[in-house]
Amino acid sequence: MDDLLNQGLSLLVIVGSVYSLLGVLFFRIWSHQRSAKLPIERHKLKRVAAQTLSEQVNDNIVDVIGLIFLSALIVTMPFAIKGIAEVFASGNFNYFLIVLIILGLAYVARKLWAKSNHLIKLKLGRDAELAVASELIELQSHGYQVFHDIQADGFNIDHLVVGPNGIFAIETKGRHKRIKDDTNYKVKFENNHLAFPSWFESKPLEQAQKQANWVNKWLQEATGFNTQVFPVLCFPGWFVELKQRPLFPIVSHKQIVKTILSMRQVNLNQEQQRAICYQVVQRSLHESKAI
Repeated sequence: MDDLLNQGLSLLVIVGSVYSLLGVLFFRIWSHQRSAKLPIERHKLKRVAAQTLSEQVNDNIVDVIGLIFLSALIVTMPFAIKGIAEVFASGNFNYFLIVLIILGLAYVARKLWAKSNHLIKLKLGRDAELAVASELIELQSHGYQVFHDIQADGFNIDHLVVGPNGIFAIETKGRHKRIKDDTNYKVKFENNHLAFPSWFESKPLEQAQKQANWVNKWLQEATGFNTQVFPVLCFPGWFVELKQRPLFPIVSHKQIVKTILSMRQVNLNQEQQRAICYQVVQRSLHESKAI
C-alpha cells in the first residue's frame, strides 16, 4: 500500500510539473486575449499561394514535436516514478536537488513567459503583413510589380512596390487593439507623433523614412538611375486620422492601393521599371535562405 502511495505521489509530482509549465503558457495567452485583440481578422483576408499547405505544415510540426515530447515522457516516466517513489519511501530528501529542480522549473517558466510574449508579437506582425500583401495584389492588375520581405542591412523592407509613378517602400506596423479602448480604434497623426488611444509613438515614422532612404541609395548604386523611393507607413485594421499633413502617406491597409495609385510625383518608363525590378529580384534570390 505504501509503495502504491509513493508511486502515486511520484506521478503527481511529474504531472504537476509538466502542467504547471503548460499553465504558464495558457495563462499568458488567456491574459493577453482578455486585454487585447488582433487589429484584423485573418480569415477575411485574400488567400495567398500555398496557404493551405503552410497551415498543414504548421499543424504537422506541432504534432511531431508533441509526439517527440510524448515518447520522451514514456521512456523516462517509469524511471522517474521509481526514483521519486524510493525517495518518498526512504524519507531521505536531498534538499539541494529539490531546490535545484524548483529553480530549474522557475527558469523554464520565465523563459516560456518571455517566448509567449515574443510569439504573440510575431503573430501580430505576420498577420499585419499578410493583410497588406493581400491588398497589394490589386496593384498587379494596374501594371505594378510587388515584392515582399526584401532583406536589407540588418533589417527588412516589408513590401516594395514598383510602378509607372514611382517606387514605394511600405513599412507595416501591427498594433493590438486594447479591449479597454472599446471601439475607439483610431490612430491620429498630430504634433509629428502617432497618437493611439492609450499611447504615443514616433519611431515608426523614423523607421519608414530610414528604410526608404536605404532602398533609394541601394537602387541608385545598382541601376545608375537617379531614383526616388517614397516611404509609406501602414497600420492594418486601424482608422488613420491626419490632424496635420505628414511627410509621407500614413494609411490603413484598406487605403494603401488607392493611395499609391493617386501619387504622381515621378514617372518611370518601362526600361527603368524593368531594371529596378531585376535588381530587386536578384537581391531576393541572393538573400533568401532555403529551409
